[in-house]
Amino acid sequence: MAERPLGVTIIGILWIIGGLVLLLGGLGLAALGAVLAGPIGGIIGLVFGFILIIVGIIEIILGVGCFKAWGWVWTVGVIITIISLVMGIVSLFTSGWSAIVGIIISGIILWYLFQANVKAYFGKA
Repeated sequence: MAERPLGVTIIGILWIIGGLVLLLGGLGLAALGAVLAGPIGGIIGLVFGFILIIVGIIEIILGVGCFKAWGWVWTVGVIITIISLVMGIVSLFTSGWSAIVGIIISGIILWYLFQANVKAYFGKA
């Protein structure tokens, strides 16, 4: 197994932090939606909170996978980054120029994931 590149460590840490934020946000949305928004708002808050919790757990697992060199993490990371890139492009047309930063970051991450040393680390070379 190749040595873990610094960028993979950074991406792993960011995925773990992002996952924890989504996890806590999902728990808060589910709890506060039920308490503050009444029956309909509570159901909506519960559904969206549950989705955020699931996505948060997935991101935490991906972050851990960066440290463990799980090969499937590279594949899922590429898929997620492509989805983020497409969403950024759509957001560019709906929200304006503020989406450019997200598009640039997604492009850099996608480029980085295809570098030979990164692919070798995940066993994809």
